[in-house]
Amino acid sequence: MRDHGAMVAVGVVLSAGGHHAAAHHAGVLAALATSTGWDPRSADVMVGTSAGAVTAVCLRAGLSAADLAGHYLGVPLSPEGRTISARVTTRLHVTDPNLRPPSRRPANPMLVARELFVGGRPRPMVALTGLLPEGEVDGSSFAERAEQLHPGPWPTEATWLCAVDLDNGRRVVFGRDDVETTVGPAVQASSAVPGYFAPVEIGGRRYVDGGVHSSTNADLLAPLHLDLVVVSSSKTTSRTVDRADGGSLARAWHSRTLRREVELITARDTTVLVLQPTTTDLATRGSSDM
Repeated sequence: MRDHGAMVAVGVVLSAGGHHAAAHHAGVLAALATSTGWDPRSADVMVGTSAGAVTAVCLRAGLSAADLAGHYLGVPLSPEGRTISARVTTRLHVTDPNLRPPSRRPANPMLVARELFVGGRPRPMVALTGLLPEGEVDGSSFAERAEQLHPGPWPTEATWLCAVDLDNGRRVVFGRDDVETTVGPAVQASSAVPGYFAPVEIGGRRYVDGGVHSSTNADLLAPLHLDLVVVSSSKTTSRTVDRADGGSLARAWHSRTLRREVELITARDTTVLVLQPTTTDLATRGSSDM
C-alpha cells in the first residue's frame, strides 16, 4: 500500500468462525477495497485461522475481495475470478451420514493438567479440547479444495496459517514455523474443529483448529513493526455490543483475547483497524459457525 507516495507495510488478520467468518471477511475486505482502493491481495503478511485460513489462501490464489464478496452475494464473478474458481472441482463435505457413534475417550487429558495446573495464563479452550473425544468427520475436502485453488508450493508472500498441536496444546504457524507442508493439509488442520473433525496428521504430529489457541492470533504480527494491521474478526464484538446484548461467554472470551493481542501490536507503534460484527449482524445471523 502507498500513503502519499510512501510504501506502507500492511498485515491482514482473518479470524476463525466458520461460514459466518468467511462471509464476514469477504464483505469487510470488499468494502475496504472499494472505499480505499487498496487491494487486500497485496498484504505483506496474512494470518489466517480456520475459516480465515481458507480466505487467506483464496486471496493468495488471486481471488479479489470483490469476487469473494460476489460469491456470497450470488452475483457473477469477474473473468479472472471465474478462471480461478473453476480450478476447484471438489465439493465441500462437512458432514458424514455414515459416521458411527463418537468415542467418549478424551483426545488428550494431559492438556487439562497442563492448562489448569501449570504456570501461565490458563487457556480454557485448550483444556476443553483435551477433554473432548477426537473428532471423526473427514475434513480432507478442505485440503483438496485448497490445493486445487492454490496448486504448487507455498505462497511466495508471507502467509501464516494457525493450528494447535493436539499432543502438547501449543500453537503452530504453518508458513512461518519449521513444519514442512503445503496449503492443503495446513488449511485442513487449521479448520479441524475439535470433537467434530478428525485431527490432521502432518509430520507425525496431530493438529486441530487454530481457534483453540485464539480465534484471531493477531499477536503474531506484533514483532513485525508493520505500519497497519487490519483485523477481520467474526467471533468478537466491541465492548459496547458486549454490554448491550450480554454477550455469550465464548464471544466475551474471544473479545478479551483480541483486545490483549491488539494492545501488543499497538505497543509497537502499529496502527490497528479491527472490523467485527455489529449488534445487527449478531441478531440476524444464526448461532452455528459450521
